[in-house]
Parts: sequence; structure tokens; C-alpha cells
Amino acid sequence: MLVEAVGLQDGAWVQQVHGGRVLRAEEAGYLGEADAVWTTQSGLGVVGRSADCPLILIAGPSCWGFAHASWRSTVAGITATLIGDMVAAGLEPEQATAIICPSAGPCCYEVGPEVKTAAIADLGPGIADCFVQLGERPAFDLWRANAGVLEAAGLPAQRIFVSGHCTICGGEEYPSHRRQHGQAGRFAAISGGGDS
Repeated sequence: MLVEAVGLQDGAWVQQVHGGRVLRAEEAGYLGEADAVWTTQSGLGVVGRSADCPLILIAGPSCWGFAHASWRSTVAGITATLIGDMVAAGLEPEQATAIICPSAGPCCYEVGPEVKTAAIADLGPGIADCFVQLGERPAFDLWRANAGVLEAAGLPAQRIFVSGHCTICGGEEYPSHRRQHGQAGRFAAISGGGDS
């Protein structure tokens, strides 16, 4: 199994639906529909899948999780909710590390104007700085948007790592829903910890 290959005992996963629901994993297996999962269970990894949307892995000494930060989930506050739940369970943000995995980058991730409107309505006017104009359409910089949420939650900037690899234009190392016109597979990312 994939989680065993990275030295963990078992894994928990969800059906990702581009929303704002966060779940705590108390045991291994399928948990239902959500876009973020976290746990404190030693040896249990939480598994996300993607083919353009950013997967954000967050880990501290005794708590770890992931968020599937599609534009809809980002606008729904998925990263802030995940961090909030983890902090409530004892995560100390200044000791946590976050990785924003390869995904559609600001170089390619064009969206409609309604996405920018929704983001500003739900996240405030400051989010407009995370949009750049690509020709006639804006591109949403989900890396910057979510890194900003992590830093605002107390993670030190030097502990937030952005892959910077665009799944659309960065070659075929990662699947891309857009580049492969909806025919893409998925890659997985795992956040885990504890004694295994």
C-alpha cells in the first residue's frame, strides 16, 4: 500500500468535492466527502489526490493533515479551517511545516471573472492581489493565496514551502486535468507522523 511505502502503518482518505468540509481521521479508511483531513493518530497517514488543484500538507510534532485547495475550496476557507481545527487539537503553528504541492500555477491557471468576484466577496478585497491578468482572462495564484493563509495562521514564512511546479506547463511528470482535457490520472500526497 502507498502509505506503507513511506513508512506509515495505514491511511485515511476522502472523496474530494471542492468544498470547505474538514474531517478528523480517528482510524484508517474512507471517511466520506470532504476536502481536508487531519489526525493525531500515530502511524496514520492522510492521503490527498490531485491533477491540478493544490494539495497542502501541514505537519507538526503531534498533528498532521492535508487540504485539497481547489479554487472553490480556497474561497470556502479550507486551509484556514484545517489550521484552526489542528490548532484546537494542540498544533503550535510556529512549529509546523507546510508544503504546497505541484499544481496549476499562476502562469497557466486561467479562471473566469466570476471566480475573482466570488473570491473577493468571500475572502475580502485583499485576495485581488492573488489574481494576475493572462490575456483576456485572470489567473488565480492559489499558491500565493494559500501561503498567505498559512502565514496569517502563524506558520513562519521560512517553514512554508511552495513547490512552484506547474502541472499544466511543467511537463508530464504530474497529471493535469486541463492539459490532458479531463483524461488525467491523479497523483497522491501523504501527510503523516508519529511512531510507526
